[in-house]
Amino acid sequence: MDRSRSTGPYDLLVVGGGPKAASLAAKAHCLNRLGIAEVRIVVVESAEIAASWSGRHGNTTGSEFLGTRPEKDVGFPYRSSRLFEAGGAELDAMMAGTFSWQRFLVSRGEFSRWVDSGGPAPTHRVFAEYLAWVFDQATEGVEVVRGRVTGLHRGPERWTVDHLDAEGRPRSVEAYGVVLTGPGESRPLPCDEGAADRVVPASVDRSTVRPLLGGSREVLLVGAGESAASFATYLLGTLGDAVSTVTIASPTPPYSRAESYLENGVYSEPEAAGWQELPEPLREEFIRRTDRGVLSPGVLAGLAGDPRLRFETGRVEYIGSGANGRLGAELDGPSGRRRIDCDLVVNCIGSSPLAQLRLLLSPSTARELAADAGVDLGDQRSVMRAVAADLAVEAPGPRLHVPALAGLAQGPGFANLSCLGALSDRILHSYAPGGRRADGEQRTATGADGANAASDRSPAELGVPA
Repeated sequence: MDRSRSTGPYDLLVVGGGPKAASLAAKAHCLNRLGIAEVRIVVVESAEIAASWSGRHGNTTGSEFLGTRPEKDVGFPYRSSRLFEAGGAELDAMMAGTFSWQRFLVSRGEFSRWVDSGGPAPTHRVFAEYLAWVFDQATEGVEVVRGRVTGLHRGPERWTVDHLDAEGRPRSVEAYGVVLTGPGESRPLPCDEGAADRVVPASVDRSTVRPLLGGSREVLLVGAGESAASFATYLLGTLGDAVSTVTIASPTPPYSRAESYLENGVYSEPEAAGWQELPEPLREEFIRRTDRGVLSPGVLAGLAGDPRLRFETGRVEYIGSGANGRLGAELDGPSGRRRIDCDLVVNCIGSSPLAQLRLLLSPSTARELAADAGVDLGDQRSVMRAVAADLAVEAPGPRLHVPALAGLAQGPGFANLSCLGALSDRILHSYAPGGRRADGEQRTATGADGANAASDRSPAELGVPA
């Protein structure tokens, strides 16, 4: 998909064509179609829409089941009136009638079957098809460019974004704001040269895994989150007898979410749950217990009882070459340091959106942004504390929206799939009537009388904590 006219400046450039980009594209389409705002966005994607979910680019096989309820779609929680006031009801109605999960199923003739089956979780592949369908409908003011973003440069009023197009040619585009999405950069595992070719990231093309298994067919997964669960499901299910044991090693024992009404509500509507009134240690503890290294009950049910699956508590410090061509992982656990022998190590400890950001920012931009925001770009907590209500790093100048880092300051759902509609509201409100561009110029209403324009009140006045 490539709908680009390759011109600018845009109001917003989105790096990556996944769920967050789909939500922004759908909401921008509705804002434009209803005349609430005139917003122009461009999405730059290096592979294909929903690449991390389709099963064709690593990260997943596509056959795993989605851990989030699909009803938490690109418009959820459908509370746009919190920011767009009078236009919010129209926005929610158009989002639900055009881009909802139910509307997607209706378009495929599958809604009745899904309801009668009890509303089961879709596979990652079907979720990717839903996101691609959303992009197909989101045409008003939305462009999609095939390219790999290589650099972000911050000017007084706009960003200049460098990318390589589908043919590998360098291109640049300007935008008043940038949204960074995607899985981020993998955190490396320390290993010696002889082990490096058998220490692979969780995003590896899984068709390449079987040839890497040695005679013992033992695999070590480092990290206990959804990536580890997904890979374990693939190894024990798809590869079957080709694998003898799968060991999951993590500094903490494996947790699973309770999926209670109260817990889910914090993810869906953090402002209603009083997220920002909680002391920071409690917010960190909530995220750690419910999101970091947590396995969904559905995935655990699929793995339950398999005698080949083991859990080890401890931190993997180093991976070296062992005897007979095997690997030896040094595990520092509660009972001291010990060695785990294996044939393959999969790095599932997660990726770092901050590391991705540091790679993309030009050196001068990194220095200026750090100084203006008063943050240390080498310290994730420092950056997370500086994320404002519009999910951007709080600093003068053009906005840099980092939803993956917004959990601590703004609510845990913005980093994942739990409140995509609220995410698009918060970001796009800055580029709609009543919002402000980098130069401080107030955006004006696009309609003849401006009746649907959002006011120039602060986020706190509109029900969103500052």
